[in-house]
Amino acid sequence: MTAGLNTAMKPKVTVIIPVYNTEKYLGESLDCVLSQTLQNLEIICVDDASTDHSGEILDRYAGKDRRVRVFHLPENRRQGYARNFALEQAQGEYIYYLDSDDLIEPETLAELYGISAEENLDAVFFDARNLFDSQEMLRAYTPPFEKRSGIYPDHSVSGSELLDLFVQQDEWTCYPQRTFWKRAFLQREGIRYAEGCIHEDEYFAYAGILSAERVRYVPKQYFTLRLRADSVMNSKPAPRNFYGYLLNYRLMCTFAAERDIHTYGSDKNIARMYERCRYLWQRLTPEYDLREACSHTEADRIMYKCFEAHMQYEDFFLQIDEEVLKAIRSHEHLYIYGAGVVGERFARKVLHYRDILLDGFLVSKAESRKVLCGRPITELDKAELAENALVVVAVREGLLAEIAEVLDQRQVKWTYFKSVRTV
Repeated sequence: MTAGLNTAMKPKVTVIIPVYNTEKYLGESLDCVLSQTLQNLEIICVDDASTDHSGEILDRYAGKDRRVRVFHLPENRRQGYARNFALEQAQGEYIYYLDSDDLIEPETLAELYGISAEENLDAVFFDARNLFDSQEMLRAYTPPFEKRSGIYPDHSVSGSELLDLFVQQDEWTCYPQRTFWKRAFLQREGIRYAEGCIHEDEYFAYAGILSAERVRYVPKQYFTLRLRADSVMNSKPAPRNFYGYLLNYRLMCTFAAERDIHTYGSDKNIARMYERCRYLWQRLTPEYDLREACSHTEADRIMYKCFEAHMQYEDFFLQIDEEVLKAIRSHEHLYIYGAGVVGERFARKVLHYRDILLDGFLVSKAESRKVLCGRPITELDKAELAENALVVVAVREGLLAEIAEVLDQRQVKWTYFKSVRTV
């Protein structure tokens, strides 16, 4: 490993850039950091055993600017390890993680540092804009959202409060480039990326925001995300995706259990990880032996064995009764009463049938969420149900009698989906 010289003065911000085979974009990314209006920086670049000319480009920049420190890893360890390694070398008051193909606005670090230092924040969250690498990408890919449109306070709140607001308004993102962190906070709380996997930022963002006492959201697009065809986020789902999500799921569950966290934002994040694992398991198991992807350690093997057993159990017991399917198919329109765990799982099973169309979800009280599984969530009292519609009640059995009375009063045709079938 080699490193450039430290700056004479303790830097206000450390920018951490993991690098792997991005020679085409690396210079532009480094230039946008070096030209920041805040000049008291250090830039730690970790060359993750690149096989192109990325390492040479880094050394050339380090030779021209003392703020650039370069470390060359002897073998590829992925972004999680590279970011964790760089954090241990960092000297700045604040940390910003940037990928080696992305960009930030010239005033980004100065403004984020000013806000963070003035309000003594553990983290600042902000927005992005998208940059498509080609016209083909622009036509074929639906990008992540850029600017949030929800309602947020213009002052500091706890991380747990802000996460709830993000999740309730469907605007939470784990991208590390959209957050500015206080280094002392990350060190004190031991917040680190998952290593040896992809999707490593899921757990880091989750644990980071839930551990933070003072955070703030700034509605400004400081960061530009480059969308290119050969990036991890645009690649075809594979066993490594499943392993990454399953590892993040385990880490999130452990974190929440150890800290006794039961907030809305935490629960929804854990549920989202589980659903991603579940979706990929169902999609990939016909083609791959996923045990191989989860065989790095004994803990990984146990983790997969438990998940596989649960999936087999769920697949056996959570079947849609033939009578329910028959009733659904005899109606032109379908609504699901219940937008909780049972309702969502029932919907996902229904959507596997190409001959069934799901109109939406019905609930007794208005929710902050407006959409589930791509379908609208509507309060029953305000719903205008289509003619020849069937409502499938998908809730816990203890709630059935009360809901049935309401539906009968409205003369709505309905049936009941039992979440666990008696065998």
